[in-house]
Order: sequence, then structure tokens, then C-alpha cells
Amino acid sequence: MKIPDMDTGKRFLVAAFLVFELLLVGLSLWPVVVFVQYYASASRTAASWAVILIGAVVLFNYSYAVLLLLVRIVLPKPPEGFFPRQPDGRPPREALLLMMNLLLVKARFHTPWSSMITSLITNIFPLAGPFRHFFGPHTRTVTMGDVYVCLDPYLMTAGSNVQFGFDCLIICHLFDNRGLLIRGVSIGDDAVVGGKSLIMPGVTIGHHAVVGARSLVATGTDIKPYEFWAGTPARKIRDIQPQDAMSMDQDQRASG
Repeated sequence: MKIPDMDTGKRFLVAAFLVFELLLVGLSLWPVVVFVQYYASASRTAASWAVILIGAVVLFNYSYAVLLLLVRIVLPKPPEGFFPRQPDGRPPREALLLMMNLLLVKARFHTPWSSMITSLITNIFPLAGPFRHFFGPHTRTVTMGDVYVCLDPYLMTAGSNVQFGFDCLIICHLFDNRGLLIRGVSIGDDAVVGGKSLIMPGVTIGHHAVVGARSLVATGTDIKPYEFWAGTPARKIRDIQPQDAMSMDQDQRASG
């Protein structure tokens, strides 16, 4: 099967993303401009201008996040499953829908200008609940900003008290010469995902399980509760006894 040249399609997606991002930024700046114009005439000191600029930054990030949320509600999500290439070698139709969702996720995790503020306001009231429900990931765990990246957050579920190491990556899709695979990732309560680890589609991590730092958990891996996995590809190292976790907590308290 001859695989057609897809650079033209990629250029179109890049151009579409640029237009989409510029539109988001323009709409987010509109309330900011109104806000600055309203308060600028009454500002006479450097302190008052500092307050106005801080308010403008926060307002921009809230406006940007709300717009992302509205697009997320309207944009259809790709279904789970395996979708082979078409007979002429072209990608399946679901790939276009996946790319549109990936562009939206990129706009979410690479916010223009003050991205740190956006990552924080989406984890606290009032945006935390709507973002987790519509945008994902579906989790009760609170993180201090975007310490990890999930390319398909609407397909990821995680319990409470999950510890995500810095810069770990969770992927719920794979695309190669055979076709497109889309499968969700599930993480149980009190699990640990080590820093800079890579979690592939269809992975299940049980409660209280641990994935070592810089590990690659292959597609479809089922990590049982209280298991420690590490390596590239990750494999089971040993079982974690419940009393081990309790003794670790007691040791930390004693050392404190």
C-alpha cells in the first residue's frame, strides 16, 4: 500500500491552527481592552497602573480559558477503537477529528504569554469543575499547575491523590502506517507516575501502584494495585506491600 504525501494536509492544519489561535487571542483581548480603557482615565500613580496591568493579565487568562472551554463543549471527540488506513493509503476520517482535538489541547497547554496563570485558574474554583467535566482529565486529583501533559485529556481518568512527576506524558492515541489507535488511560487512587515517564494508550494503573521515573509503559499494559513498574519498556519490579506505604509515611513523620 502506497502511503500518500501528507505534507499538504499538515500545512493546512498548521494554517488552521494559526487562524484559530489568533481568533482566540483576539476575542480574549477584547474584554481586556475594555477593562484598561475604563480604568486608565482614573489612574494617576504607578501603583494604580500596576493593579490595572495585573487585572488585565488575569482577565485575559480567564477569557482565554472560558473560550477554550466553549470550543471543547462544541467540538466532537474522536471515538475509541482502531481505525485502519483507507484503501488508497490515506489516514482514516477519525484522524482529522483527532488532529482538531490535538490542536485544541495544544492551545490549552501552550497558552500565549502568561501560561502559568491559566494552568492555575483551571485547577481552582470556578473553572476547575467545568474543565474536568468537559475538557478532562477526569480526576479528583489537584495539581499545582500543569506538571504533566495529557495529549487526550478527555480519554484519561484518574482517582484521588495521584502523584504525577514533573514532565510526564500521557498519550491515548497512536498513529502509524497501519492506522490510528485510540484507547483511554485509567489511573487508580494514590498511584504514582514518575517524572518524565511516558504512558501509552490503553494503560491501566491500579491504586497505590508506582511507575518509576523515565519509564515507558507500553500500550495495553495492566499494572495491578500495589505493584512497582520501571524501565523502558516498563516491567514489574516487585510488589508493594500496604504496610510499606504506611511505614514510609511514619518514617517521614518521624524525620520531620
